[in-house]
Amino acid sequence: MGGVLPRMDNRLIPDNMAVEAVNCDLTGGQLVGLPHSEFLIDLSSKLPVVERAYRFPDDNGNTVWLPLPSRYSSVVRSPLANDTYDRIYWTNPGDISPHWSTAADIAAGNPPYDLGMVHPTTAPMIASTSMGNYYLMIDRSYVYTYVNAYNEESAPSPASNVFSGPSDAIWNVINFPTTAPANPAGRNYAPITGIRIYRTVVSASSGAQFYFVEARTYPAAWTGDIHDSVPDSLVVMNEVLETTGYRNPPDYLDGLVVLPGEFLAGFTKNTVHFSEPDRPYTWPDVYDQTANYKIVNLAVGQQFLIILTEGYTSVASGNTPSNILLTQTQVAEPCISRGSVIVDMSGVFYASQNGLIQTTGFGMQNLTGPILEKNEWLLRYKAKDLMAARHRSMFMAVNGTATGFLVDYAEQRLAFQDLSYLLDVVCIWNDEYTGDTLMCAHGKIYEWDCPGASPQTYRWKSKQFFTPMPISLGAVQVELDPQIYNSPPVEPYNPLDNGDPNLNLPEGINAVFNYYAGPQLQLIMTRNLTRQMEIFRLPNGFKCFDHQVEVISRVPISSIQVSTTLAELKQA
Repeated sequence: MGGVLPRMDNRLIPDNMAVEAVNCDLTGGQLVGLPHSEFLIDLSSKLPVVERAYRFPDDNGNTVWLPLPSRYSSVVRSPLANDTYDRIYWTNPGDISPHWSTAADIAAGNPPYDLGMVHPTTAPMIASTSMGNYYLMIDRSYVYTYVNAYNEESAPSPASNVFSGPSDAIWNVINFPTTAPANPAGRNYAPITGIRIYRTVVSASSGAQFYFVEARTYPAAWTGDIHDSVPDSLVVMNEVLETTGYRNPPDYLDGLVVLPGEFLAGFTKNTVHFSEPDRPYTWPDVYDQTANYKIVNLAVGQQFLIILTEGYTSVASGNTPSNILLTQTQVAEPCISRGSVIVDMSGVFYASQNGLIQTTGFGMQNLTGPILEKNEWLLRYKAKDLMAARHRSMFMAVNGTATGFLVDYAEQRLAFQDLSYLLDVVCIWNDEYTGDTLMCAHGKIYEWDCPGASPQTYRWKSKQFFTPMPISLGAVQVELDPQIYNSPPVEPYNPLDNGDPNLNLPEGINAVFNYYAGPQLQLIMTRNLTRQMEIFRLPNGFKCFDHQVEVISRVPISSIQVSTTLAELKQA
């Protein structure tokens, strides 16, 4: 049994294919109902309204949920190897800052921080020097940086005045901040816990560089001055100032992804931004790359950053932000749905105006082109409204109509299959730790395709069989699973049931067969299936060119055979 080939006329599709396949699992060749979804957690009391959630285990193996207010929120784990704080970063479209928190704080329900930190704006000042050999005069300047509670370091302050004095003198430097700065209005950065002080040392080979001198921790009784007598020969053994050029992430950064090389990427409008490697809190603007079109979403496939835009797709490659190379494809396949983007082992997939596109960084192809027309993709499947996830080796999507579909991009026999138990589902995504497909409806999270769950009621409608001359079909054989003998379960209330009347079964019945005939394919016969091997006659007097069969069932069906007579059926 196969799925639906929308591109082909109903009479021309292969005999084993369908014109309608709803809630079917066709991977094994027979007809089986997909399992029902399983309720996981109710997050509907959270504000703002939850449309997505990120699930992860804590150190004790307990499940922790991070509720998210947008179906387009993006979440990444810390790119740092062995991050001692186990940090998690996320963006919500429209939020002025990205957010982050530790796994422990999320589990405890503590509010997140905004990504970034306060940067110093006032300069220190060299007031004087004392003692020293005035025959060994040098020029010197000082800066300082802020350090927060997570050992993240800011950009340096403006440099102090350049002062001439003996190299071996005591340098009296003032105007350092004595208290932690307040956060800017509307920002919740991690608290500043101290400063680090640097000074210049001039080298004949490298010129003047700032070297670490000392650190001060808040709160501490301190007048804001230092008396620096450490000789240059010792200071140059300390680390060099590395944070020059550090910047907070740009306002309204969106679409976080992690790249090989332990750095993050995000976008604003048509610009891709990159964090410093191993320092996701700082985003130097020198790394920015610009696409020619407004960016819709980002995805990482293998070593490539795929930049999906409203025009040509671009591909970025490079193992550090400083050597990223951006190339633009010349194929007019824009991304028309941000939620349609998924990543699989074989590449990145997204919805364009022409169908489901696969891109690998080396090339692109339209996977649904051979089986689906452009207009049906846009109108029937509502490609512009898709929210998608990977399901086994298939592309699964919902489109805001209480329904969805599967399309298999690995086996053409499976083609398209419709889904019905998706009432009010606004978002689907793949769980990072299990690979399972999760869904959100009314702030409640469900797991799709749960092992052990009862099967959904499914419907499979055959192709329209057309005969060269009018005939009357006389007999049918349907082979069902032995489950047909079981009493139908009492179905509990399913909040995701969209009430499709075409999936209703009579009370006490597990499967039904329908026969359609004539130019209008009128329903000629309905039969309740109650045995494992059903063989029965069709009504006489319906000699016509067009014939079609349909089954509605909650138990597996192995085969359906139709013939003109019972004798012919026995010879099949």
